[in-house]
Amino acid sequence: MTSQNNIKNLTCPFCSMHCDDISVTTTNDQYKVDQKNTVCAKKIESYNLNTKSIVMPMVGKKVVKLSEALKKISNLIKGHNETLILNHGVELAGLRSILSFASQRNCIVDHVNSKFLYQNIGVVQRTGYMATSLTETKNRADAIIIFGNEVLTKTPRLIDKVLTPKNSLFPTSKKEIILIGNFSAKIVKNIKGKGKCNITNIKLDLNLVGDFLKLLATDDLKLLKGLKKSELIKIKNILNKSKYIVATWTASDFIKTLNPKKIIAAICKYIVDLNVSSRAACMPISGILADETSSQALTWMTGFPSSIKHMDGTFKHDRNAFNSQKLIDEKNVDVVIHVSTINSGKLKINSDITNIVLGHPNTTFTSTPDIFIPVGIPGIDYEGIMFRTDKVVSVALKKIRDIKLPSTQNILDNLA
Repeated sequence: MTSQNNIKNLTCPFCSMHCDDISVTTTNDQYKVDQKNTVCAKKIESYNLNTKSIVMPMVGKKVVKLSEALKKISNLIKGHNETLILNHGVELAGLRSILSFASQRNCIVDHVNSKFLYQNIGVVQRTGYMATSLTETKNRADAIIIFGNEVLTKTPRLIDKVLTPKNSLFPTSKKEIILIGNFSAKIVKNIKGKGKCNITNIKLDLNLVGDFLKLLATDDLKLLKGLKKSELIKIKNILNKSKYIVATWTASDFIKTLNPKKIIAAICKYIVDLNVSSRAACMPISGILADETSSQALTWMTGFPSSIKHMDGTFKHDRNAFNSQKLIDEKNVDVVIHVSTINSGKLKINSDITNIVLGHPNTTFTSTPDIFIPVGIPGIDYEGIMFRTDKVVSVALKKIRDIKLPSTQNILDNLA
């Protein structure tokens, strides 16, 4: 018997904006997004079950009962020295269970994107910075500088929700959007198509961001590669007239630069200096694998945002000793438990180490893990909570289908 439901105001778990205005139509266990933004719709719908979906636990390539898979996991962990729990994206309850499990088995806990997290946190630790929210940027900012190349690809609704909103509390003339970096023609066209902003696109090498910002802060009209004198004058005029300037970026966009930390520090310093005579703020965009949820929860539960290990009755932090990538590459852990409830990418598996994956049914791997247990997707298969990129909002996730898969919390609590 066919069962169809229309669900409004679904919160999307698949990027750090967590937009809560998604409408879907469910038919039995399949769903279709009623969303004009085709990029988001395609991504959300990609988590529908298909012929390649794995809905039963696997030991190697053999299908087993859940009880057998759990027993094998317990035996594996007991027989090894060091276990790493690597978070590829999970909601708050799953994180609580990760920490509870880690505290009983003295595990290392890290997030797959922690290196990007520390690039932003490093600025806060060393010099501090001034931040704002998505809401204030939408309603107040009249000039937004976007640094990077992929931030608008990874969070496409930043355009219609924040840069070019239909409504705002304090409507002004068109927002000035300044793009710094090699943004695609498609992205620029998409922003222009909204017709509610003026765009200045500077295809500047990101390694020159610090020099560019120094020019903006002075009367110097020195030229940089990729920057015309007319463009520099135009940007200075825009920023001098602006009442509220916001700088935004995602740390992963700087991964190929010579010094990502230096670039982020330069942006933050520029914004702090602007506040001497005007109003400006930073709005970093976190990663799409529930990075902010992980950072927030771990910080107020352990005192540290990532790269931790339970030892001597407490959690201790060392971003080098407990760096997941380094531990895996150098084979300094025996077992890796990958927790991946929202990751659409292929999980990298080091086959020289024992790998256990708690992942959504459509999870793919570079090589077959030793044990795979399919789990539900937060916001699709069960309710939960995640934190938005700007840290000021925790969002409630709904359940829209029932494929009877356990949550990460269910699995780890049964193993504890």
